[in-house]
Amino acid sequence: MVRLESDGCDTLGLKISESWRREPRSRFDALLAGASHLLCVVDQADSEAAWLAYVIGLARGQPSPLALFLLNEEMTVAPWIADIRRFADLDATCAYYLAEEVEWTAKEERRMAKAALLELGISWHAESFAQCVREGDTKAVDLFLSSGFLPDIREKTGVPMLCLAARSRHRGIVELLLDRGAAIDVQSDDRGYSALMDAAQQGDEALVDFLLDRGANPNLQSKDGQTALVLAVGRGDSVMVVKLLASGADTEIADKLGLTARKYAKLFRDPLIDAAFAAIER
Repeated sequence: MVRLESDGCDTLGLKISESWRREPRSRFDALLAGASHLLCVVDQADSEAAWLAYVIGLARGQPSPLALFLLNEEMTVAPWIADIRRFADLDATCAYYLAEEVEWTAKEERRMAKAALLELGISWHAESFAQCVREGDTKAVDLFLSSGFLPDIREKTGVPMLCLAARSRHRGIVELLLDRGAAIDVQSDDRGYSALMDAAQQGDEALVDFLLDRGANPNLQSKDGQTALVLAVGRGDSVMVVKLLASGADTEIADKLGLTARKYAKLFRDPLIDAAFAAIER
């Protein structure tokens, strides 16, 4: 217990004496119910003791993992407890419980996040997650992620959460999803847009700037072959065109119609966009 405590694991010790037979079942249940893990420290004599059979019987009915620490590494273990994890080395024991603490803490955080969502009246399923992204509910989105949902999960039409956030112009949620591990260049199943394309389509220059700074690829093509640069040219957004060109956007990628961003620029004859394209040729 001293060693586990020094390694950061909270412990509660229970020494079994001859009086254990007079203890009510409820006392043992109460003690075991408060534990995330159970460890019985035993010697050879204990392995055949009635108290061990009683405690192990109670423990097997608990969700808490049970293990044995053998005071003598060579001691014989009865067949009926041979399936229980056993330790005889203190370092190995502490390493196991430290790893278990990390996993247990993560599970507890997921449980608490899920409970918090339910308290807010939000159902714990993917479509609720998607709706919170659309609505810009950063708190709920953070709880969904903390409860175990992956940041790259898609809503029912195949649109990733990152693209949904970009389409809804929720910069904070885009940032949150990226910080939690979302792939920045993931593309939707409907139009084949990335978050950068969605931001360009929405005319959200600040979000385009942010995504480019985070490393978004400006040369991905949608299902119709268009790039973010083509979308910006189509909108007549010269400021966004300049940003994309500065980030390395290719002017010669042709879409399904065989038109490139440069050809669209010539077709639309926007003087500011023409000037932006001319500038990169110098």
